[in-house]
Amino acid sequence: MKAAFFASSSIAGLLLCGAALAQPQTTPESSSAEDVKLDEDSAKEGPAASGAGDAKEPAAAPKADAADGEDRFGHALQFGLRAGLTGGYRVIFRYDKSPFCRTPDPLKSDKDQQKFCGGGAPLALDLALSFGLLDFIEPYAWARFGLAGESATNTKALKAFGVGARIYTMSDSRFKIFVEPGVGMEVEGGAGNPAWRFSNGTLPDYKTDFLFHLGVGPQYDFARAVGVYVNAGLTTGVLRYTHTELELSGGVQVRVP
Repeated sequence: MKAAFFASSSIAGLLLCGAALAQPQTTPESSSAEDVKLDEDSAKEGPAASGAGDAKEPAAAPKADAADGEDRFGHALQFGLRAGLTGGYRVIFRYDKSPFCRTPDPLKSDKDQQKFCGGGAPLALDLALSFGLLDFIEPYAWARFGLAGESATNTKALKAFGVGARIYTMSDSRFKIFVEPGVGMEVEGGAGNPAWRFSNGTLPDYKTDFLFHLGVGPQYDFARAVGVYVNAGLTTGVLRYTHTELELSGGVQVRVP
């Protein structure tokens, strides 16, 4: 009886040992290998993900800078040169000793000669050198050269020089409006026609004249370096005679840097 019980116990023990051996075992080495593999996978995915996020931010900055540069058309600290043509209509009111504004009538005394005259002014070339102190204000020195003399007043081609400033609205935009006050001197002399003598035989005194100028107009900038403009205004002198030219001019302006 004891032998049978001992034999059955031995058989049960052997079966339990075989079942335990059949279960898969997790060794420290295999666990370490799996951890290393997971770390390597994380290292590969991490830089790619963070690099993709970082690459978007630097790309946006140049676009913003380029947009800012394209939208700015102010002219602070730029030197400018402009050239244009000016024409208009001039009215003159003579003093008693002023040069004649029409061919003198030999049947009238000097005081009875025509006092008020009007007519088209010869075309003139306008030039100006400027510097932008700020985006909205641009002082300049200007010169105006007539392309022909004026037969009605017996004067040589116009020569005038002065200073002024352009004051801009919407100074940062391509399209802007400017107001242009200025002063100057008109220095051309008489053309020497003997018919324009006074009754005592003397020639009129073509005084150097003091000029006031005011203009207003639009300007369109194709770039910060080049633009076109139109200017409507008036220029008035008071010494030689009282005279005002209602004028219209247009031209091109270039700037550096």
